[in-house]
Amino acid sequence: MKPTGIIILLLSGILLSACSVKPRPIQEGVDNCAFCKMTVMEKQYAAEIVTNTGKVFVFDDAKCMKIFIRENTIPREEMELILISDFNDPEQLLPADKAILFTSDKLRTPMNGKTVALSDSNALKALQESMEGTSSSVHEWLQ
Repeated sequence: MKPTGIIILLLSGILLSACSVKPRPIQEGVDNCAFCKMTVMEKQYAAEIVTNTGKVFVFDDAKCMKIFIRENTIPREEMELILISDFNDPEQLLPADKAILFTSDKLRTPMNGKTVALSDSNALKALQESMEGTSSSVHEWLQ
């Protein structure tokens, strides 16, 4: 193979890997919210959007992500992944379409969004036993 062919293959590989679409762990005290610009201090309320080009937008509160999406800051067709931190396991980012959202006036979230994501109905039931609130899907919540 000619040297120029090798260089083209290497550059192609680098470009493809640079644009990988995958979630990035949210870093407390480091990441800033793409909407309100506040530093993420409590991961259990955080959310993340990854575009189809691999760009990551982090949010300190699900409310910030909701407004970001509603304002069409980036076109929805460019949003490859919409993820929300699991309230009970903040290291885990849940795909928004699989998460159960729980909203309660008793929740004190960073931007007063009062909404958290849960992984399953057992987690929802446990939270409902400790405070009043309503559950919804992301599609209902975004309306």
